[in-house]
Amino acid sequence: MTNIKTIEKPKECFDEIEKLIEVVFHGFMAFAMDYGYHINNIFGQAEKGKHAIYELRDNIHYRLNSSKLHFYLMLRRKMDIEHGFAQMLKNDPKVFDGFLMGNPHFEFAADEIMAIYDSIIFHLSSSFDYLAMLVQFVFGKNPQENLQWITLVKHCYSNVSDFNDRKFKENVRNVDRDFVSKFNDYRAELIHRKKSTSFASVSWELSSGVVDVKFKCSDKIKSAFKKTLNKNEDYCITYVAYTLIKQTVLNIGFVLEGIKNEFAENYNPHSPVMNKGGLQLTSFNPETKFMESPSGMYWETFMTYTNYK
Repeated sequence: MTNIKTIEKPKECFDEIEKLIEVVFHGFMAFAMDYGYHINNIFGQAEKGKHAIYELRDNIHYRLNSSKLHFYLMLRRKMDIEHGFAQMLKNDPKVFDGFLMGNPHFEFAADEIMAIYDSIIFHLSSSFDYLAMLVQFVFGKNPQENLQWITLVKHCYSNVSDFNDRKFKENVRNVDRDFVSKFNDYRAELIHRKKSTSFASVSWELSSGVVDVKFKCSDKIKSAFKKTLNKNEDYCITYVAYTLIKQTVLNIGFVLEGIKNEFAENYNPHSPVMNKGGLQLTSFNPETKFMESPSGMYWETFMTYTNYK
């Protein structure tokens, strides 16, 4: 059987994704706190439900957690398929013999796995549009504008946009060039032109009854993510899903790192905005002896995301 790169330790990979999403969410917590400290004192000001900054923040978290859930479902379904095939072979050792035009059992299993994979792609791609809306809400002249990622990128290249002087614009450019632009092109093709494909590579041992199924991703998938996947290697789609989730979260983290630098370098740490008669959340910095934004410890935890690269 062809050497196909797959996930050897599913639980460890899932746990890594879960922890990385948790770490990066600390960055979004810090982002909202800095917004409330430096731009609009919203602490305790929401009249009904969550303030918009929290809604936008949590929308991104929802998308990332949804991709994590579907990754779990993919790993779980792969195990169920292997168990089912093993049971079929136990009942009839020749059950997979005699198919000249493709094995329908394998093809159906591959379609099930790819349906889950497509959902992962849609959730991950949407997370960048939600990120663009959050950036627009905090730094744009029209906070209510529902900015898409592609428009945010254009603004970050423009010399006359709301983001011309922002520290994070280079982060946005780099993330789009190296990852998101190809990702969105691929998503558009899935939606409008052609479904994703994989090919089931199945091996089994009649003596032990163990079945191993690898869903080899197509060359088209490798081509769409050529900066992430090596065209000369073969990958199981579970490994591709793991890689894309991880790279998505890391790239979102890189944009957040630029936003962290924006607040640190372009905003006065000792001059919070105040509402008349209102309250403000602050944190005492023992080194500077000043009150500062309460975001500090959240940014500190967030920056450990670089350990996952």
